[in-house]
Formats: sequence, structure tokens, C-alpha cells
Amino acid sequence: MNAYELESPERKLVMWYKCKEKFEKGLSKAQIARELGLDVKTVRRYLRMSYDEFKSSGSYKRMYIKVLDPYEGMVSSWLEEHPDLSASQIHDWLRERYADLPEVNSKTVFNFVKCIRAKYNIDKPQATSRRQYMKVEETPFGEYAQADFGEMWMKTADKRDLKVYFFVMVLCGSRKKYVYFSRSPFTAEMAVYAHEKAFEYYGGKPRKIIYDQDAVLIHDENLGDCVLTKTFNAFVNQEHFECVFCRKSDPESKGKVENAVKYVKYNFLRGRTFESVEQLNEDGVRWLSRTANGLPHNGTHLVPDEVFKEENGHLIPYYGRPMMPERPMKEYTVQKSNLINYRGNGYSLPSGTYKGPRTTVWVNVNDGRLEIYSKETGKLIHIHEISSEKGQYISAPCHRRSTSASCKAHEKTVMEYCSYDELAMLWMANLKRNKPRYYTQNLSVLVKGMRHFAPSTLHNAFEKCIDRGMYNAKDYLTLCDRIGKRIPVREPSTTLHGSLSEAIKQSPDKTDINQYNQYFS
Repeated sequence: MNAYELESPERKLVMWYKCKEKFEKGLSKAQIARELGLDVKTVRRYLRMSYDEFKSSGSYKRMYIKVLDPYEGMVSSWLEEHPDLSASQIHDWLRERYADLPEVNSKTVFNFVKCIRAKYNIDKPQATSRRQYMKVEETPFGEYAQADFGEMWMKTADKRDLKVYFFVMVLCGSRKKYVYFSRSPFTAEMAVYAHEKAFEYYGGKPRKIIYDQDAVLIHDENLGDCVLTKTFNAFVNQEHFECVFCRKSDPESKGKVENAVKYVKYNFLRGRTFESVEQLNEDGVRWLSRTANGLPHNGTHLVPDEVFKEENGHLIPYYGRPMMPERPMKEYTVQKSNLINYRGNGYSLPSGTYKGPRTTVWVNVNDGRLEIYSKETGKLIHIHEISSEKGQYISAPCHRRSTSASCKAHEKTVMEYCSYDELAMLWMANLKRNKPRYYTQNLSVLVKGMRHFAPSTLHNAFEKCIDRGMYNAKDYLTLCDRIGKRIPVREPSTTLHGSLSEAIKQSPDKTDINQYNQYFS
């Protein structure tokens, strides 16, 4: 018989025996406490007592009625259906469903849930991996917020799987959170609406908001320099806050909202049945007040709602009124050749998008652009400029993988156009170091534009760019136009074959080959 199935005195006796047994096996008091779900002080007391002392103690003779015992049946049924529920989520569900729930702390709920799991043999699935984080310096009130998008599969009442999407914002000072749910993937218009709902919820807005490089917000990376979408840029200019974009694949840069996204998933959404997106947003606001902002934060140990009373006075006032966009997305069928047909034209999609005859995508038309979203993941696949002609095939170069061979070819061509100028070599080396992910793209733009300028103009432009710290091919070519005249399209000054290193061997004596090897190794 499991010790948790016994009445209180017998259960305590079993625990006394187990404490003695595990201590003799060499376990520490802290280890015994963790394994048995006891307080360390209780373990110490049990170890000090002989059998007769324990039997005669008041601790053994007392019968305790747990304050949460009336809820045992409900909690056990939740855990049977959703074994991955955490104690904090159980606590939130009890508070949500029972207005007369006694005031208990998180430790009491944790121990109660642990007893239920042991009594009914309901093990909690273990996480496969853990990411390591480091604490960052706190920011002033009203200065920063972090925002991100998330998604999660939910079950409907008839057990169908359905994906919901959500937007989360966290004020960095108070840790006060806001979440807005959507049934379809976020477009730029929906993102603006979610921002305004957050500002309305806070009663103000921060001076800076930190984001991922999300295509919903960014129209063009511009070879590393982010350009906002027209809709989002107009909104930013209207509301007068600054956007700060993290490097790609760098979640630690906005760890507060990354944690908040996981909190929404695993404290609010997990195990919840989807009824409607309206109901989900209503329940979400109550959850924010009850739990997310109403309980102490794990990191600060302060209640966000209480700290927000101080941060509120530091926010920029918000006078707008959120307006829900009215343009729904439409569903389009993907062809075998990884394209969709839109108004008589074919628009390319990345290789592998087509997964069978029933493959579909979401399409949103925005400011003359075709925004294509994955039906499966909800992620933005690509944005095409809509062609005014008919019968055209519009293909994106990014759908064709670039190779290291093309990069080497671009390097060689650039050097040939500028007659193996050492400044060009230095500029490319700095570009590669500063923007490694956009290096090939920059070179591709450079090669197309350099043919219109003389070597002297190219030299002067490289010199000015290095002096100013400009490492963007588009900016470089604009500078060429300013300081020199365009000439008829010319071919590279020297036709060489093989690798860049081989080409360098054939270059003029003024250039040291060791320098090239240093820069391009």
C-alpha cells in the first residue's frame, strides 16, 4: 500500500521509517526531504526521535485535515487528463473556478499536488532539456518593454485540434504582462491593433520596445539594416516610440518576454478547451489580473501589479483608440511547382512548401504586397510585390539557395572591377566580420552596381565608406553616384579563373598575397 493512501498517523509512521532508512543509505537530509515531500525541519525531527519517542509524540497522535482536501477529486481528474499540469497552473484553475477557495500559498498547493500525484500514481513528464540564462541589469521604469508572438495548439469541445496565435508584451520595470489572442496569424495591421490594446491596458506606453526580426514588422532587412513595414512604420511614427530589434536566433536578448510567452503557454493555455477567440481574450484578461500580474514574480519576488503603480507614472500617455482591422486572410492552394496563382500570376514559394494535393496557405493583401503565411505553422513564408501584368511568374531569389561557390565568385568579380584595390579588400573583410549573414547578399548587390563606375570612383567610395563605418552595398553604390559619373557598362578589367587566392597571384605587384589570405581565410 502507498503511504499516501494511509490515514494521517499511519502515514507519518511510514515517513518516519523511510527517513531512517534513507539516512542509513547515505542520503542527506535535504535529499530525503525532496524525495518524500517533507520539510527539512520535519526530517531532522524524525531522525532525532526513537521509535517510542515518535509513537508518544503529539505529532504522531494528531490528525490533520488538509485545507485543500475537498478539492482532491477535481485535482486528480485534472491531472489524469493533463499529467503535465504544474502546481502553479492547478492553483490558478482552482482560483478561476472556486470563488470560495481558501487563501493558501504556493508551497501548500505544491505539496498538495505532490501528494495527489503520489496517491494516484500520476507522474509528471520531465523536460528534455533546459536552456541556461544569466541575469541582466534592471532597466528604469517606463524605459523598455519587450514584445513577441507565440502560438499553440488547443483542443475544441469536440476534441479537434486548433491553433491559436497570441501577442505578448512585458514592461521591463514592473514585469506587468499583456496578452492578446488571435485565431489567424498576425499581420502588420493585427500587430498594430495588439500594440494599441496593450497600450490601452497599461494606460500608457514605454519609450522603447524590443522585438525579434519578425517579418510581420520588418518589410526589408536591407542587408542588416531593418526597414519597417509601411503600416507598422506609420504606427511607430504616430505613437513616438523607438523600435529595438534583436539579432536573429537570439532569444536571450529579450528573455523577459520569452519567459512570458512560455508562461502564457504552460500556465494559461495548456489543458484549456477552446470555445471562441473572444472568450479566450476575456479569460486571458482575468488570468492576467488573477495570476500573471497578481502573484509574485519568480525573478523579482514582487507582485507586478503592485510595482506597476510606481512605473505607471513613468509611461508616455496613450490617447488612441484600438481599431480592429477588417480584412480577413484567404486560403490558396499550393501548386506542385511550389507557387500559388493570384489574379492571373504565379508567385513562388520556398522549395518544400508543397506537401501534397491539399497543401494550402493563408494569403493577405497589404499595400500592394502579397503576404503568404503557412497554413500549418502560421509563420510568414514570403512577401511578394503584386504585379499589375497578367501571365507572369514572379520568383524570389531567396527561394534559391546561395552557395559558397557563388560567394567566392562575387569576391573575385568585385576585386576585378576595382583593379584589386586594397581598400576594397579591407571593406569586404570588415563587412564579412560585421554582417556575416548578409555578406553574400551585399556582394551580389555590389557586383551588379560596380559595372557602372570607373575604378577611381570605386576607390574613393570605398575610402569614404571605411572612414564613416558604412558597410552596406546599397549605401556604397549611392555614394558612388554622388562622387562620380556613371559610365557605360564595362566588363571586369581582368578575366581570371579559379579561386580568389589564384586570382590574387595574377594581380599587380602592389598587392601582397599574404594580406589577401589574411582577410579571406
